[in-house]
Parts: sequence; structure tokens; C-alpha cells
Amino acid sequence: MGTHNGLMRIFWPSDAPNEPLPGVLVGFRNSQLDIFVVSILQEVEPRQVENALAVGTLLRYSPHDVKELFTRCGHSSLSVLGQVNPRTPSGHFDDNLLTAYTDPSSRLPRWRCPADVLPTIQVVVYDRPDPVRMQYLSLTPIALALGDKTTSEQWDTAFAKHEAEEAERQRKKAILVEKLKLHKVVAHPPTQKEAALPVLIEQVNCSSEIDALLQQNIGMIGRRMKRALSVSERVVESANNLWDYVYESLWYLFTVWVWPVVAQLFIYGLMAHRIAGEYILRALDWRLSPDAPALKDISATAQQIDIRLQQFCYWPIQYLTLRKRKASWGSITNSHPEYIRFYNSLWLVANDVIMGIALGSFIIENSAFVAVQVDTVFSTWSIEGLRRMISWLTGWPPPGGLKLNTELAAFLGDLFLWVIEYWAGA
Repeated sequence: MGTHNGLMRIFWPSDAPNEPLPGVLVGFRNSQLDIFVVSILQEVEPRQVENALAVGTLLRYSPHDVKELFTRCGHSSLSVLGQVNPRTPSGHFDDNLLTAYTDPSSRLPRWRCPADVLPTIQVVVYDRPDPVRMQYLSLTPIALALGDKTTSEQWDTAFAKHEAEEAERQRKKAILVEKLKLHKVVAHPPTQKEAALPVLIEQVNCSSEIDALLQQNIGMIGRRMKRALSVSERVVESANNLWDYVYESLWYLFTVWVWPVVAQLFIYGLMAHRIAGEYILRALDWRLSPDAPALKDISATAQQIDIRLQQFCYWPIQYLTLRKRKASWGSITNSHPEYIRFYNSLWLVANDVIMGIALGSFIIENSAFVAVQVDTVFSTWSIEGLRRMISWLTGWPPPGGLKLNTELAAFLGDLFLWVIEYWAGA
């Protein structure tokens, strides 16, 4: 690190602790000039952290395989990158270990480096995306038309028109991009830092879960693991508290006897609704002949029922896909489009129901007022307004300078006025 004059980039988390406590920097060393800090482990020694990373102590109780995150980050393991606020600074400078000092009054750390090997350091402060809220960074944002449907889902044609339009726009955009490539003056190959951008994006996305796992196991460094209780010890411990025994018995009764029955009844009810929905969809899509329109093509109400039933029939498939999301890390964003589609359709249905209930409740509670207002509006625009217009057209002098047949205008005016009077019930 000290024998070159290149730009050294250090990626520093924005939520890193800035207390003046000693600690160890843990992260990924992408290259000699690219250092990515994932976590700051306080009140521990570098040698202890190295041993804990080697034997996997800091990666215990991982909810999923931590190698998946490391693979996405382009590394096989974490590394000790240096120290923070060391108690006794080392007399010699190690170019493979960083030394940083934090200050509560400053967001950025200070780096210790001898003057003769001082490199140019660029500190990049990044915010960790929260995987629980499905936050993540991406170089390719999600398209409006999601192209992740399998062959078994092709029957869902509620948004086929919009997806076809989006696919056409994407095709035209790709053609335009190819044309723009022909107008480049110089096409230079990407630099090492530019090529490392996708890996850095993945490291930022995975940093939150890796840091949480390290902070969870930091208490195991330098300490002996507590021996797990034997079966007899667990029996004695549970028997010491009667309430725990009663709670465990009730929980066992619920999980073994009650919950399976309730789950099966719910599944049977869902399947019954699904079968009924399929028959209604077939009825709405039935045609007398191949060229004849279906009921959903000539009725707006039938079209809305068709769309809502398709969404209802598609929800179980989406829900099963979302359940698979919990089988892996939240930083892996393969199921995010399905999540967005599922809750978007739920919100659309809930929005319609909420607006319908609100409007219906208002009409029921204020039925007299609403009836008077509706009657006034219809009377003003469809009766009184027409009367004034016809009287103006049949009046004298000629309206607006128009030359009308006086006798014919009077006859038609009286006829239309009589029709309006009859229609108004006068």
C-alpha cells in the first residue's frame, strides 16, 4: 500500500460507531487499493478476531448458509482489515493493516500513515440497505412489466396489454442503444475500479446482514462456549416452573391437534373459492363463436369481475413464491418483483373495497341530503336547462342572429317542451 501513489478507496459504513473505543475493522479486501469495511468489532483484539474468523466462531447461529453471501460478494471469507483506536499503537507500519481513529464530533475517521508512504485516500461513506424493508441497490432497476412469469402462469392475462407495450418499448430502446454505440469516438475498456462496481454493489447490499451476524457473535470471542443442557437437565429445568409446563402443553396441543385441522379447513375453503372462481372466469370468457365477443368484452362490470378473479386465483401462487423468500437471505433479491406484484394487487383490491365502503356509508347515512342534491342537479341540467335553451331558440328576436323558420321552430319547441314536461312528470 505504501509503495504506490494511486488512489486508495475505503468504503466506510455510515452507521459505524464513532466512540473512541478500541476495535477491529472487518470486511473485504477487493484489491490493494479497494478496501470495503463491513463491521467494526469493538473491545476485541485483531488476533482474536482472526482466529474467530478462521474457525467460524463469528459466523455461528447463521439463519442461512453464509457462503451464499460471500459468493455474491466475490470472496470466500471475511478479512481483518486493521484496527480502530488502538490502545498501544504499533511501532512499525504494516501496509496490510489500516489504523483509524474515530471522534464523536466527526463522521469520518482519521487514518494513520507514515509521511514517506502516504497514499491518496478516498473515504466513500455508504448507507446500508435494510433487507427487512427490501431495500437494495441495483444497476438494473426493476421494470414495470415483470418478465419473471413461468409457463404455468401464462393464463394470467390481466396485464397482458401493458406488458406487451412495455416489451415493445424495451425493444425500441435496445435498438436505439445499439445505434448510439456506433457513434462512439473512442471505446476504452473499463478500468479495474469500473469493473469492480457490480461486486461493490453486492457488498453494500449484503453488509447489513453480515454486520448483524458478526455483532451477534462478538461475545463469543475469547470466551468458552456454554455447554448445552442435557435431556435430564432440560427436564429438571422445565419441571421447576409449573407455568412453563402448562404453556408448553397448551402449545403442543395447539400445534399438533388444533392448527393442522384449522389449516386443512382453510385450504379446503380456499380451494372451493378457487374452483368457483375458475368457473366464473370461464363463464365470463365464453363465446358463442370464435369471432363473437365474450361477456367481459361488452360489460365493464364483467371486465372488473374478471380482473379481480384472476388476481384472486393468482394470489396463492404469489404467496407460495414469497414464502420461499424466507428460505434464504434478505439480501438476495430474486423474489422482490413477485413481492411488489403481490402487494400491489392486494392494495388495488383493498383500495376499491375501502372507497366503496366509505362512499356507501356516506350515502346511507346522508340519504335524504344526497337524494335532494341529486334531484336538484338532474332538474337543473336535464329539465330547467333544456327548457331555457328551447325557449331561447323559439323566442323573438331570433337567437344569436340565427335565421330560423318561425312556424317550424315554434312547433318543434312546443313539441319538445311537452316531451320534457311529460318526462319530468309535471
